Amino acid sequence: MFSQFIKGKIFIAIDAANIEHSAKDLKMKIRYKKLYDFFAKQTDFLQINFYSARFDSDSHNRFLTFLKKNNFKIITKAVKIIKDSDKGDIRKANFDVEITADTLIKMKEFETFVLFSGDSDFDYLIKLLKAGGKKVIIVSSKYHVSKELIMSCSKYFDIKKFKGIFLEKQKSPSFSTGG
Repeated sequence: MFSQFIKGKIFIAIDAANIEHSAKDLKMKIRYKKLYDFFAKQTDFLQINFYSARFDSDSHNRFLTFLKKNNFKIITKAVKIIKDSDKGDIRKANFDVEITADTLIKMKEFETFVLFSGDSDFDYLIKLLKAGGKKVIIVSSKYHVSKELIMSCSKYFDIKKFKGIFLEKQKSPSFSTGG
């Protein structure tokens, strides 16, 4: 189902906040070891980058250590708190620039880019990659993906299609690792 849309080496970027919200809204969780194994078996991948806010909790630190031990490249930064008199404190840790920069740096090393995010800010990156002859695959949920990304990518997959592969029913609200 998936491998027929892949061309050559792939580079994978996971926007953790975006994709975790997609899974949570579906009352599902992502099993990252299974995700890694799926791509290792189905494709010739260059690298999987995981972009996440740093929460400095023991459980999150264990989760990031687990990912690192399982060959994910981890990119983190502290959560920024923005004061808003109307909405209260807003917590942010966007990775749009980091994902874009890392992707462009690696561009000569891959033929297919797989992005786990639905953020419309990536529309320009997708157009640049496609203009450079790259295939771009977006994985998100229909409630978290912008119409711009669906229209500009080579192929869109609703994350629900990976149910039973690396997406499972959520049993607890903690970070999932498992294999």
